[in-house]
Amino acid sequence: MQQNSTPKRNPLIWLKDSWHLARPYWTSQDKWRAIGLVAIVIVFNLLTVYMSVLFNKWNNKMYDSLQHFNQVMFYQLLVKFCYMAFFYILFQIMSYYFRKILEIRWRRWMTQDYLANWLDKHAYYKMRFVDNYADNPDQRISQDIAAFINTALSLTLGFISNVVGLFSFIFILWGLSGPLSFVIGGHHFVIAGYMVWVALIYALVGTFITFKIGRPLIKLNFAQENLEADFRFGLMRVHEYGENIAFYNGEKQEYQGLLVKFNRVVNNFMTTIYRQMKVDIFNIGYSQIANIFPILVASPRYFAKVIQLGDLMQISGAFGQVQGSLSFFIDSYGSLASWRAVMDRLYGFQSVINQSYNLQSIHKQKNDVDYLKVSNLTLKLPNSSRVLINNLNFNLKSGDRLLIRGSSGSGKTTLLRSLAGLWPYVDGEIFQNKTTKELFVAQRPYIPNVSLREAICYPLMDNLPDDDVLGKLLDECGVNYLVSRLGDLADWDKMLSLGEQQRLAFVRILVNEPDIIYLDEATSALDEDMEYKLYQILVQKLANSVIISVGHRSTLHQWHNQEINFNCN
Repeated sequence: MQQNSTPKRNPLIWLKDSWHLARPYWTSQDKWRAIGLVAIVIVFNLLTVYMSVLFNKWNNKMYDSLQHFNQVMFYQLLVKFCYMAFFYILFQIMSYYFRKILEIRWRRWMTQDYLANWLDKHAYYKMRFVDNYADNPDQRISQDIAAFINTALSLTLGFISNVVGLFSFIFILWGLSGPLSFVIGGHHFVIAGYMVWVALIYALVGTFITFKIGRPLIKLNFAQENLEADFRFGLMRVHEYGENIAFYNGEKQEYQGLLVKFNRVVNNFMTTIYRQMKVDIFNIGYSQIANIFPILVASPRYFAKVIQLGDLMQISGAFGQVQGSLSFFIDSYGSLASWRAVMDRLYGFQSVINQSYNLQSIHKQKNDVDYLKVSNLTLKLPNSSRVLINNLNFNLKSGDRLLIRGSSGSGKTTLLRSLAGLWPYVDGEIFQNKTTKELFVAQRPYIPNVSLREAICYPLMDNLPDDDVLGKLLDECGVNYLVSRLGDLADWDKMLSLGEQQRLAFVRILVNEPDIIYLDEATSALDEDMEYKLYQILVQKLANSVIISVGHRSTLHQWHNQEINFNCN
């Protein structure tokens, strides 16, 4: 399975890319609700910061009461702590609740948007023709969108809270730390609010070292996502082709193949762990030193009796808040690295969808005359000058039936893809009556994971026929024993044989009543008697419909009045 590599863009451009991914929602019809929810979350975050300021001042008074053995003040402060803690918890919970509401609304909108774009203009199919196509679209839609939104909100709201906290505590720290006086080379220097500068330098040094150590995590996380998806895809293939593997007794080969994929997951995972350990070793040490560092720096003023114990502890708390706010990117580096990887996957997925839109395919010209007319149709292979079909012409009117024959690889199925507008490497003209509707039936029919009733009627969604009508159609197509299971939900493509699935496909045709029917080896798993019966039903019940069949059997000739044999070209 091909995998797209890590996008190599300028490190600053990813900020622009993040807004590119987020902008559609924040300019959508839901933007005012989203802005309102953000405002509510910010308000509660600001209230939380305000409570932190009050706790910082409370620490000063509490330690002063202990230093002066003031028991009355001590118990008063305990009571005050209780109601302060109550409001602090309340604000935190409300902030969390409204943030999650915003998160799920954003995810619902973004998922709907990506699904619509992915399914629009057959992008989900045409993506395979794009260079560096986006693998595992299921993961990108189901997991990466959620991860992008969660991290985006965490980083954005966390940044806002930390900026507010920084400015709130920086003034406290500035006022409490006082001036630092020292003499160098006979010159007297005074640094006002020196603890603020110490916190700034401490955070900048820590940020620089963390980014230096942790930079490789971005590529490692991106690679881990791809390798995990590749391993999961391998498991899905074994599940999907379990019967074929069992017939071949291919368990040993599959085991070895899966083990190779999993070993790649493990190796990259271990490399990520070692790199993350280096980041964690520094961060843990950095955080532990931060607990004692402000006390160490401010202790000379305490021992000089310029400040009291409460002031010292308040300085320590304020320093921690300022340093913590300045160290926001240190604490968030792991999230930033993962976010970059997720964002690259979503950006790449979106880019491939847009590229698939630009792939040329024939636009059917609607008219009021012909059911289907093909003029000078030429089909080529992808990224190749080889021509499969050259200057093909035919005209089908109501009731016409065309048989397409040819050896494997001659372009029979590719022709059907071109007629359906799925094949991008095609020239010529296709005219189709604007009132007609069409239905394509492959050799292995698509059976969605829904009730049998809905699977038979697919893609019809409304005004489904009642069970009596379906029962008669099932009986005519030789699968009347499934009538009692119309309401059952099961993996029908796994439970039914290919022959049963092909018979159900003919029931689907009769339910949908298309004007143009494409049958690609649609009776290959049936015996000749059943094939005769099913074609007879189509010709009788859908006499005005055009049928285009791809097949090899000589028994198909009797049902068609036109034939194209690519072996004769």
